[in-house]
Amino acid sequence: MKKRVAALVTAVLAIAVAVIAYVMLSEPGEAPQSAEPKAFKCVRTVSVYAALIENPTAARALLVGGFKDFYREILEHAGLVCETSPEGEFDVVFVAGAASRRELSAARKALAPDGVWAECIDAREMKASAFKKRLEALPDECVHVWMPGEKDWVLVGRRSSARPRLEDMMDLFAREGAFADLAAARCNTLPVAFASYAGTREDMAAAFAGEDGPVEPENFVTREVAPLDWIDAGAVDADIRDGALREMRSMQIVRRIVLVGDMQAGRHDEEKSAEVWARAALRNPGDTILVERLERLSVNAQAFLKLGKAAMAARCYDTMAQVLPSDPAPVYNYGLCMQQLGETELAELAFERARELSKTTETEKSE
Repeated sequence: MKKRVAALVTAVLAIAVAVIAYVMLSEPGEAPQSAEPKAFKCVRTVSVYAALIENPTAARALLVGGFKDFYREILEHAGLVCETSPEGEFDVVFVAGAASRRELSAARKALAPDGVWAECIDAREMKASAFKKRLEALPDECVHVWMPGEKDWVLVGRRSSARPRLEDMMDLFAREGAFADLAAARCNTLPVAFASYAGTREDMAAAFAGEDGPVEPENFVTREVAPLDWIDAGAVDADIRDGALREMRSMQIVRRIVLVGDMQAGRHDEEKSAEVWARAALRNPGDTILVERLERLSVNAQAFLKLGKAAMAARCYDTMAQVLPSDPAPVYNYGLCMQQLGETELAELAFERARELSKTTETEKSE
């Protein structure tokens, strides 16, 4: 009997350790071909708009793959008619998740000559050599890489080198049906979306010169901002055009700052990473990788609390409060953690600070 009890206790402890390790180390979606973005809608939304930016006048979309239903609503809100059967001609083919060769072949045939082909890529367990093969496998003349999430990327290909017009891109973001989705994703302007643009297939070439290690965004984002000469901006007023392109480049620079913070977080230097993310958030709080990181911290904090790990949850909320110092929510939640840990003075200080921030926020809204 004692042996059975001991074995049961050992099994329970093993499960508990596994759960804690999973919460600490896992990331959303683990499908080998395409991520299933359950939690982070900001990434899902910008993944769709990466395709639409390259064909902003698109009217029909063909959805392919096991996770296609996660994207249908966003495409429909953008004004597109969505189908899952390759009948007729489509302006956009959106591939999300595993699909058979027959499905992909039929989708290719249904793509309009001036349409775009978009593939959601999950880079979680992908090596550079495998990513290179995916890039080279696209038969399109023009291939762009977008990185809405740390590991959730989009490859967008066009058969022709036709340049999408800047004014059409701006009109896309002004559509009434798209506004709610873009606002919820904190990506309500075209330049903010361009933070996720990494470059052409040719721009990626240098990243494959080193060892065949895991695919990491910092290895595939060039030091220099990727050129935007593939955009036709000629019909836009010069001041508006120059301002928009300048802001796009600014957002791409902020993305590089976010990735520096990610690398420091990977080295478990939470203090430096929080400082770097805070600088990035001042310039672009809607950067999707930054938003994804903050949402993951929130999810992990809640999981730690359920496991009775208030100290670890407090670390998550502390980082969030440093990155977004005007947001009362993480400060208040940090106070709750301190309360659970018996740190009543720290808890009261946090609650008071949260109240002050809430008053400031309400005042700003009323002005």
